Amino acid sequence: MSLTLDLSISTIRGSIKYFELIAAITGSIYFYKYKNTHLKYLLFLLWYIVFTEFFGDYIKEKEILIVKDVNGVIYNLWIVNLLYIIFFPVIYYIYFKVIENSKFKLWIKIFMVSYIFISIINWIFIQSFILEWSELPYIAGSLFVIITVIFYFIELLTSDKIVIFHRTLLFWISVGLLLFHAGTIPFSIKINGYALIHDNDIGNNIFLIMYILAVVMYSIFSFGFIWSKKE
Repeated sequence: MSLTLDLSISTIRGSIKYFELIAAITGSIYFYKYKNTHLKYLLFLLWYIVFTEFFGDYIKEKEILIVKDVNGVIYNLWIVNLLYIIFFPVIYYIYFKVIENSKFKLWIKIFMVSYIFISIINWIFIQSFILEWSELPYIAGSLFVIITVIFYFIELLTSDKIVIFHRTLLFWISVGLLLFHAGTIPFSIKINGYALIHDNDIGNNIFLIMYILAVVMYSIFSFGFIWSKKE
C-alpha cells in the first residue's frame, strides 16, 4: 500500500510541471485576449514557474548549483524560494491594478510590503534561504492572496461584470489561486519536518493533497484562458 502511494505521489509530482507548461502554452496561444490588461504579467509568471520547475530538476540531476549535506541529501530549495519572492508580489500587483476600491488597494499595498519584509526577516534570522522551504513567508503570502482574491470577488459582485463573470479570465485565475492557497496553508506548517520523514503516511498524504491541488489550479488556469472572452 505504501509503495503504491509513493508511486502515486511521484507520478503526480512529476506531472505538475507539464500542467504548468500546458497552462503557459495555453496562455501564450490566447494572449491576444488579455494582452492589453495587467493580466499580461501572469503569462510571464507562468513561464517563470515552468523554467523554475525544469531548471530545478536539471540542477538536481546534474548536481550543480545545489547544496548536499553530510547524509548526501541534495537541496535546491533556493530556486523555489526565489520563485515565491517574485510570485506573490506580481500577483498582488495584478490585483492592485484591477481592483478599483481604494481601501482594498491600500490593503494590497500593505500585503506586498509585508510579504517582502517577512521574507527578508525570515531568511536573516529564522530559516536558511538555501536549505529550507520558507514556511512563514509562504503562509503569510498565501493568506494575503486569499484575502486579495476575496476583495476581487466582493468588487465583482457589486459591479456590472457580474453578468459575465464566468467568461472573465481573472475570475478563473482567482478560483484557481483560492483553491490552491486555501487548501495548502494547513499543510505548509512544518512541511520541512514532513519532507525529512520517510515512510510516513501522514507526510505522504499531505504532499499528495498539495500536488493534486497544484494540478487542479493549473488546469483551471488553462480552462480560463480558453473559455474567457477577449478583454
